[in-house]
Amino acid sequence: MYITREKNCYCHTCKKDFHYLGIARHRAMHRDKKENCKISYTNGEKFLHEYGQLKAENGTA
Repeated sequence: MYITREKNCYCHTCKKDFHYLGIARHRAMHRDKKENCKISYTNGEKFLHEYGQLKAENGTA
């Protein structure tokens, strides 16, 4: 496996580039804060992670 230094992932919410090994921790930060986030991954896929919905489902505000 070849590890690069290029930052190929992008968080549209924070407007920041991330290395593919660090994007999971960044996404977890949004989950911990219960914030929605949109992330583009190395393979070109874009996902909207709706962690803001977790507040409503748990009944906490």
